[in-house]
Amino acid sequence: MRKLAALVGVSLLSSGFSYAQGAGAAEIVKKKSSNRLLEEVTVTAQKREENSQDVPISISAFSSEKLDAFGIESTADLARITPGLTFTFTYGYTLIYLRGVGTDAFLPSADPSVATYIDGINIPSSQGKNDTLGPVERVEVLKGPQGTLFGRNSTGGAINIVTANPPEEFVGSLNAEYGVYDLDSLNETVDKKSYSVYVGSPLTEDVGFTLAYFEELPMIMGKNTTNEGVPAPERKDFTKGGRLKLRWDISDALSATLIGSYIHQFNGNSLVNENTRPSALVAGSYEPDKADRNWHNDIQGGNETENTMYAAVFEWSPGPIDMKFIYADNAIEIPFAAYDYDSTENSQVTFFTFDGQFNEQQTYELQFTSNAETPGSDKFEWVAGLYRLEAEGGFDSLFFTVGGGGFAENILPIDSLVTAVPALNGVLSNPALNVTLEAGSVLYTTSNSAFFQGTYTFNEAWNLTLGARYQSETRGIRDAFLDAVLGTSGKQDDPYYRSRSRENNQRISTFSVPDVKEETMSPRIAVQYLPTDSTQIYASASQGFKSPTYNTINFFSDPDLVGKETATAVELGIKTDLFDDTLRLNAAIFKTDIKDVLTAIVSLTSGGIVRFQNAGRSEIEGAEMDFQWQPMSNINPGLALTGSVTYLDAKYTEYTNGAGFDDDTGLYFGPDGLTGDTARDFSGNDVVRTPDISYTFAANQRIAMGNAGDLEIGVDYYYNGGYNTTPQNSPFFEQEAYGLWNARLSYFYDPYGLQLTAFVNNALDEEYFGTILQQDFGRTVVLAPPRLMGMRVKWNFDQMFY
Repeated sequence: MRKLAALVGVSLLSSGFSYAQGAGAAEIVKKKSSNRLLEEVTVTAQKREENSQDVPISISAFSSEKLDAFGIESTADLARITPGLTFTFTYGYTLIYLRGVGTDAFLPSADPSVATYIDGINIPSSQGKNDTLGPVERVEVLKGPQGTLFGRNSTGGAINIVTANPPEEFVGSLNAEYGVYDLDSLNETVDKKSYSVYVGSPLTEDVGFTLAYFEELPMIMGKNTTNEGVPAPERKDFTKGGRLKLRWDISDALSATLIGSYIHQFNGNSLVNENTRPSALVAGSYEPDKADRNWHNDIQGGNETENTMYAAVFEWSPGPIDMKFIYADNAIEIPFAAYDYDSTENSQVTFFTFDGQFNEQQTYELQFTSNAETPGSDKFEWVAGLYRLEAEGGFDSLFFTVGGGGFAENILPIDSLVTAVPALNGVLSNPALNVTLEAGSVLYTTSNSAFFQGTYTFNEAWNLTLGARYQSETRGIRDAFLDAVLGTSGKQDDPYYRSRSRENNQRISTFSVPDVKEETMSPRIAVQYLPTDSTQIYASASQGFKSPTYNTINFFSDPDLVGKETATAVELGIKTDLFDDTLRLNAAIFKTDIKDVLTAIVSLTSGGIVRFQNAGRSEIEGAEMDFQWQPMSNINPGLALTGSVTYLDAKYTEYTNGAGFDDDTGLYFGPDGLTGDTARDFSGNDVVRTPDISYTFAANQRIAMGNAGDLEIGVDYYYNGGYNTTPQNSPFFEQEAYGLWNARLSYFYDPYGLQLTAFVNNALDEEYFGTILQQDFGRTVVLAPPRLMGMRVKWNFDQMFY
């Protein structure tokens, strides 16, 4: 039933931004120019609609038109136009850092530090490259802890996506893209093809809908072969899905909105790697791979993901108060996931699951907001609410195979395994057999919170905002076990693994841990000074928390408990419009202190597989500035220049229990290591995945040609100063500085609703990495996309009806 209903929706985590038309555009107020980069954007960062320049929060806000003008197609692309924001990928999961705040912990039990919301609905983390969306009206990147209004696990900030509501008259668009990736290292090219359809219309005077479907056709950006060039298992990436939004204006004061969405995808991202620095654990004299998109994996890696979401939103304005209730049910299922851990053609260590991984979440939120009829609203605006979350996520079944013939004895706790399952003795001594283990563990969460935030206006120049959120949360583990699987091949195509049978299993361990309960209070204070109508100076202090959690993938010991992470931030900023509103200049300085930073590491010889730990403290000091400028507003109003820059000094100030891999021996060290190499002190090291400097600059020229249509020329450059991917700051796991040039040429013919765009991304074919992993078998990497050249066609076919 769930999948059948989901077929009528576009996933809120879909495969490419498409740009909403119609009623939603009313919230985007254009300046006195014809350039799409120069627009006022209404935001809901404080749970009410406000101009982004009026909010005492550092925000990067983008309308649908602005996203289109930049060629932004996914949330990961936002890093290109939002310095200080980084997206990287690890073991199939997306890691987001904002202003140096993030986490390298993954798995369904590891919450992100930058929360993602779509239409007010929290989107849970999952395996799979779910970084893209369906039709959007605007995107807001809120910087700094947002715990007061956005709640749990937004210590770094929040990405708030708003999709278009059903329009008052029919709208429709068709988008198609064809591009070619240049794989110079393989002397090959790869076609990229995608399309989407979007329609919205009133059904009656009071009922309307939006409906969209999208698809990215199968492609693979590389090839998998043996070292001798013989083809090896591989599978093409694809994405497809749909989204439905239905709204009923029951009366002038009451409305109901129903949302359904579904996405189905397969992606090899960060699960098909090249081993460019093999460690001593790699069998034989294995030559390092060259990072050239020619993988040498002995299994088919990647993950297949199905995301389903249902939501209902009820809004009621009975008079002096506005009320909103949001219910959402998110379900993420992983029909298949696999990873060749050694990332070589040797059959040494693999992980895989069939219908064994999931993440389910139900949320309930009730909001109360003041309005113009509220007593005292001329001086005091406020929002209050209640929030509840119920969630489960983890692995019902995860298989782990290790090559036999003595190799397993070097990396597994053999004595305890053989004691529990004596039959393993014969497996361990036979080089033709693999040791196969099956594990499971599911994290459950119940969270309740209440919040309030109010802004008091003293006079035309001074405002004070105070807010707080109380949260009570309980988490625990169920069905945590470790089995030995006997009488199977250890190969992922063995039908036993898909059968979900355990008749060949022998139990090694059953793990049990107590529930953990935590109560937190997230305060916020902000002072605004408005010296003129076009200038705001603000100062703020806020605090946010990441919930304590258990690691769900400890094969050989009870799941690790890690404590809550606390982020405390202070900020001083200015937002101003100058020179008759032709220059907008925003700037901020800030400092964030994080206590008990959540980190993770993967190691077979750590006594587990994935280890979570709290890493003392980190401190981030930084400054940022952004501008948009119309330099010749009278003689050339179509020219716009924009730019932004972020500087970050992010250090671990206290990290004495560091874990990692020795650069010389390649062996694991840490407080829980089996090799005798103890923890090392990482204090003073750079925070991972955080460039010291990043900036972007863009120029956009709109040229009106009268009845012949319009042209638009856009060029932008993004620079990333580089960062470490390991807290030990090993030079072998560092992303070096890189820069990306992108360009677009668009033609608009409004009478037909036609837009044609020729584009090039990464025009100079800069080589950099989307994934750099440190693990037992060495350094494994995935290259980021190379140069892409192509064409986009957008047809607003509703123009035929008007």
